[in-house]
Amino acid sequence: MNEKKENVVISRIEDAVVKQDRLYFFDFYDEAMQVKIETFLKKSKAHYILDGGFPDAARKMLCVIPADWMTFLDPEADIEWPMMAVRFPRTFAFAHRHVLGTLMGLGIEHKCIGDINLDEKECQVVFDEKIYPFLKNEFVAIRGRRIQPEFFDYPHIRSFTLKTKKMVITVNSPRIDAVIDRIWGISRQTAEAAVRQSRVRVNYAEILKKDFAVKPGDIISFRGKGKAKIADFIGKSKKGKIQIQVEKYL
Repeated sequence: MNEKKENVVISRIEDAVVKQDRLYFFDFYDEAMQVKIETFLKKSKAHYILDGGFPDAARKMLCVIPADWMTFLDPEADIEWPMMAVRFPRTFAFAHRHVLGTLMGLGIEHKCIGDINLDEKECQVVFDEKIYPFLKNEFVAIRGRRIQPEFFDYPHIRSFTLKTKKMVITVNSPRIDAVIDRIWGISRQTAEAAVRQSRVRVNYAEILKKDFAVKPGDIISFRGKGKAKIADFIGKSKKGKIQIQVEKYL
């Protein structure tokens, strides 16, 4: 999402914060946009919830809540989220990109789509309920092969747990270029270029300086490579290098 579109989103959210007359639901947003939205809403002292259908969801829908509703509203029980899920068996080979590509090819905007999750047995797509009639009729195949979709409302969206691989890396310093070099097994020059090209984010915020220092709890997103969490600094090696425990998302 470019800056112009981001400003339009924030402007729409600001209108909802000012009106304070009902629950306002917005689109699904990625983690980077969620950070910007939350920064604005916290400054505005607004009440809101971001929800993607299950705890580990990455893409989340926004609900802005009127302040006076908080005296009687139980956000966990009372909000009827306008999202659904479609699930279908993995009876042939396909990946995340094939599912997203099919949906986009049908003319569905990405903002209407939440997480797309796959395991060995099935695939689940979370989506805005307003596109349900269209999906029910048109989402019938992937890669030219028929699928058997079943649709579920919000309470029955399945939870998927993020899978990670634990690893320990050793670096001279916690600089972002050194850290991504070790996590993804690339050269230092490639790591530096990735930072310059704005391909690297920490906690979903863009990082432009290669000497930016990471800390425990930071989440690194590397476009084209993946995502990893800095779990902890666990000590130093015999040669005095910093040992960092990392959880690499699979």
